[in-house]
Amino acid sequence: MLSPEPVLIELNFCTLEIHDNCVISTIHEGVLFDVEERKQLYKIFDKYFTGKPFIYISNRKNDYTVNPTSYLQKDAYTNQLMGMAVLCYNESSYQNALFEKKFYDRAFNVFYSVEECKLWAKEVLHSKN
Repeated sequence: MLSPEPVLIELNFCTLEIHDNCVISTIHEGVLFDVEERKQLYKIFDKYFTGKPFIYISNRKNDYTVNPTSYLQKDAYTNQLMGMAVLCYNESSYQNALFEKKFYDRAFNVFYSVEECKLWAKEVLHSKN
């Protein structure tokens, strides 16, 4: 699932690790993640995941804000983006992610370890094949 040599991409609001069938996103401190940021991610998805299923792993090591209503927008990744795993480091981040889950219409789960994220991502991808 995770490539030994991921492609690293630095955007103005985050760092991305592109793997074979997942992307790990680390949003920078203090960012408001909203529709425009999603559009930038979609350009990356177009380049690396066209025609193949993948999982988005949100590494929440920094403190930032997500506009949960941005999840309500329909996108072109219905058949490719299988779900989102959120990696949390504290209870506040965990609770915020659980709130966001209410707005997300794909598989979504919240974890405290990257190993749990990877295992869940494998299960989701396997169940979709």
